[in-house]
Amino acid sequence: MAGADGDNQIGPFGRIKLDGIYSDWASGHHLNPRLLAFELAATLNTLAPLDQPIQPLHASVFSDGRSDRNIQITHGALADYFIAASNGRVATTISTGSGPIPAANVLIWRKWIERLVDEATARTELAAGFAQPANDSVSFSMAVNGSAASSHAPRPLIPSNSSIVLKAQQAQSRREGEKSACEQLDEHQVARERAEQKLVELSAQLETKTAQNQQLMGELELQRRELNDERRARREAEDESIRMEEQLEQVMGLAEFMNQDNQLSPPDGRLIVECWCDVTPNGTAAPTVGWSATVNKWFKARGVTLPAVKVRLFVTALTGAGRKKGGAIARSNNKG
Repeated sequence: MAGADGDNQIGPFGRIKLDGIYSDWASGHHLNPRLLAFELAATLNTLAPLDQPIQPLHASVFSDGRSDRNIQITHGALADYFIAASNGRVATTISTGSGPIPAANVLIWRKWIERLVDEATARTELAAGFAQPANDSVSFSMAVNGSAASSHAPRPLIPSNSSIVLKAQQAQSRREGEKSACEQLDEHQVARERAEQKLVELSAQLETKTAQNQQLMGELELQRRELNDERRARREAEDESIRMEEQLEQVMGLAEFMNQDNQLSPPDGRLIVECWCDVTPNGTAAPTVGWSATVNKWFKARGVTLPAVKVRLFVTALTGAGRKKGGAIARSNNKG
């Protein structure tokens, strides 16, 4: 959209007066302003329902320097305003819910109307391109500037809502959609390839971590077994130490039992132990003859003759014959 005619056309906050838009086109736009007004009205008709109010930011009524938001302007009223302009009758007022309002009191957001004018311009040029051959510059000049040499008759333009224009617009939209779809497909393909590459990298990392975890688990299992073996060996060593301590206690007790200086050591007990060690080679073999004869022989070798009662006492102490069930040595003694 061409620039304004100076400060008279510019309202507050980058707005333009409604009655200055058409005059702007007449002085600065390359298209015929009547044709452009018609296409702008057609564009407005496609934006929203005709009875829907335009946002106050885009179109509002100003009076005494203030915006009156109670007065609403519909899309249909603004389209009617430009339809009248396309017929060569630029209206001085616009219809609102509160009645006609001077067009000079209506301010339009410049960027919003410029976007719509750009769309209408593209529609007009597309229609003009289908209305005459490509080398017919004179007819196109008529559509653009509204003037041409009188010797060339102007060709009628095809309305923008005709079937051929609509089909062309549909084809163009389809091409743009296909192009957009292809671009999206390429983007999806690239994204998929990146995702697959990332998946390969993550899989490799997972395999490495799995191998490391397996190795770590193996090392932990080996350490666990070694620790169990160490605990078992320590436990066995403790048991052996306890057994040796018990044996040592027995040996120490036997030593005191055999200690002649110990007042509690019985003389007969010392003789019994001494006899047992001699006749059994320290408990490794039983006597070859009966225990009674063995005991008598052992004492006689020391010049002592024991009475029969004392011999039986020694035999009983050495073989345990006094128990209900004697061992093999006791039975051997009875046979003697």
